[in-house]
Amino acid sequence: MAHKKFTLGQLAATFEIERVGNCVHLQEWLDAQSTFTNLQEALFQDIYAKSLEEGNYWNEEELKIEMIGFIFYLANINVPRQVKVFYERPLSATIKGYDLNVTADCFVAKPLQFNEPSTPYYFLQEYKKGRGEAKDPEAQMLTAMLIAQELNQDGNVLYGSYLFGSRWRFCTLNGRDYCQSREYNADEQDDLRQIIFILRKLKELILNR
Repeated sequence: MAHKKFTLGQLAATFEIERVGNCVHLQEWLDAQSTFTNLQEALFQDIYAKSLEEGNYWNEEELKIEMIGFIFYLANINVPRQVKVFYERPLSATIKGYDLNVTADCFVAKPLQFNEPSTPYYFLQEYKKGRGEAKDPEAQMLTAMLIAQELNQDGNVLYGSYLFGSRWRFCTLNGRDYCQSREYNADEQDDLRQIIFILRKLKELILNR
């Protein structure tokens, strides 16, 4: 089998990915609405203030620990034996004769015993700096989504996010139709709040499959 690291354009050409504008699944996800408890609001304000003060100086691991972990904590996605957030897990599959592999910075999946993931639903790839040839989180995210399609074999829509520093985009892959949101800036309080609510809605979307 052929081993290859694909650029975003190569992924689209090789695996016949089409970026489309009629994105019902994405819009349903982005329209998430929720609220915080008083305790959650206090934690949110603390995270936001810390991010504004230090965020530009975090490396990738610090970004994950200081910001992303708390975002997922407030999103409250985990459901025992049904939905769980995993970090730094490898994924691989053979598609069209190509061996694809990626290490997912973060993904949401059904948990098996002994903290082993199965049936991935959502992927996040993050990069602290701007877009460059060395690491493109969008290409890595899309690779993970293609691998999940091959592993799951259930025809369900897959969800993903990629970010550069504070800038997030949300994506869906339904068959070969790929949709992408506007940019959400975690340095803006309203956007950060909506990022958490969008992630929080993952639980509902997954459990209602």
